[in-house]
Amino acid sequence: MMRVLATIAAFATAFAVVPASATTLLAGSGWQDDTATSPGVPSNRSTWDFTLTGNGLFSVTDAFLTGDVYTLSGGATGSTTFYAGSAMDVQADGYYGTAWTNAGYSKIAVSLLAGTYSISIAGDCTAGCPAGFAVRLDEVTTSAVPESSTWAMMLVGFGGIGFAVRRRPSVKTSVHFA
Repeated sequence: MMRVLATIAAFATAFAVVPASATTLLAGSGWQDDTATSPGVPSNRSTWDFTLTGNGLFSVTDAFLTGDVYTLSGGATGSTTFYAGSAMDVQADGYYGTAWTNAGYSKIAVSLLAGTYSISIAGDCTAGCPAGFAVRLDEVTTSAVPESSTWAMMLVGFGGIGFAVRRRPSVKTSVHFA
């Protein structure tokens, strides 16, 4: 009997750790819809699971009624705040791009390093429930900055050129006028 109860307890614990639903998020797939149905409770599509092979940007924007704030937990933490995103931001494209650039909607962009993430999002439903919002994941490309060894090689090369120019014998020419 004890063995059966221990087995049932182990199964119950294992299933309690697994989220009710999980959504796999792919970098570059654009904005994805989600909804908070109760204040402080993870959204319908939480958790958002993904793996980055390089740096990434995880973004959330309110998109239904202005005034809601969303909180991230898990692999990234933070809360949305009210500001107008730039029209030049990667988030300004797609269906929710106008929400991203509108200061009336709360939003957040979190920079992430390569790794595996599982992020849960909950809303406060200040403007009412259900509260719609959107999520996106973008890979971040960094500009090419030479490594320190490349800089060292370049400086040695410039030094070698300078040394060679300095060591070159000067040629004197004389001009005679008749």
